[in-house]
Amino acid sequence: MKINQKKFSVYILFCICIATIAQAQVAKIPFENDNLMFIKVKVNAHTTPLNFVFDTGASTMVLDETVAKKLGVKADYQQPTEGAAGTEMYNIALSQQLHIQDITLTSHMVLVDLARLSKKGNQKIDGIIGADIMKAFVTRLNFDDSVIELYKNIEEVKNVETYKVVNASLDFANIPQIALEFTLENDQKFNGDFLFDSGANMTFLLNTPFAQKQKIENVIGKTIENKAESLTTSSTFKIGKVAKVKLADFEFGEMPMDISHSEHGVMASEVYAGILGIKIINRFNTILDYSNKKIYLKPNATYNNKFEFPLSGISLEKEAEKIQISNVIKDSEAFAKGIREGDEVVSINGKKLTSVKVYRELLKQENKKVQIVLKDKKGIAKTVIITLKRLI
Repeated sequence: MKINQKKFSVYILFCICIATIAQAQVAKIPFENDNLMFIKVKVNAHTTPLNFVFDTGASTMVLDETVAKKLGVKADYQQPTEGAAGTEMYNIALSQQLHIQDITLTSHMVLVDLARLSKKGNQKIDGIIGADIMKAFVTRLNFDDSVIELYKNIEEVKNVETYKVVNASLDFANIPQIALEFTLENDQKFNGDFLFDSGANMTFLLNTPFAQKQKIENVIGKTIENKAESLTTSSTFKIGKVAKVKLADFEFGEMPMDISHSEHGVMASEVYAGILGIKIINRFNTILDYSNKKIYLKPNATYNNKFEFPLSGISLEKEAEKIQISNVIKDSEAFAKGIREGDEVVSINGKKLTSVKVYRELLKQENKKVQIVLKDKKGIAKTVIITLKRLI
């Protein structure tokens, strides 16, 4: 898993998630589109709905360990597992039931602390689910209506002929892979297979071996360094700019691209080129047909929106009721003017809020000046004015 307020995708790579279906039926599951896709899920016999991320990059169910304690879900054993940061030990609870509307999925579940992921995002994450749903149903992600639609087979999906069908592979931990081509500003073209990962809050990322083999950082031009986090560790990566991206018959213009520096885990894998994230995926209404290894793509209302580039140089997270700086890009005006990791945000443009989401929106106004009032770790106040301009 890799995030930097951005990347929440779970990669738990072992074959323990064989789901059973209590009822085979069509369902419509509303989701909240808040950078990630949030759905309501109930665990075992508990009636309180929990906040789960629907993640096409999650090969098994995940439950926050604090939530697990409250619900009485206990680990049956531990297993070493390959994650984003390398091999780690995870607690496994066997044969747990998840209820989504009238659908029941029975599967093993990983119990892990999701608190650090929650504070990077806009809301609390109680759990994560992905492949268990997609293996059981043909799954349509309808971003226009914010609904996940489940079908017994592809023949039941209406208007499937209006989609572009693309071959996909499931060779890597039941996570779909899809071919992607990108072009740099010097007209060099590169292509490879990328994990189709709705839980990665980015455009796309190049795995370390692919980036090194193709010497991407030598030819891409200006890059900036940022910090990524997995469930338990931190690492650095670079952000650069590409001129074009082609996915099947669809082509996009310039956008930022992440370049991994990870030496262990899934972002250091040579098996595939990298990760395709939600900031491209959510521009399509998508059908995932696992049994036939097909992905169907259809542009939605956001298809032609411009891609966002880094402007402020700062990342935010919520710690208890405080909003604080989680990272500052060194090649930024924010860093030059003294903003540092760990500073508490008191206000932005005079607004004193406890919402990370609203503050982030205030930092997306390109070419605008913003006034940020902060307190450093010693409680000393400082006021900084920066201009929001593209850093790459």
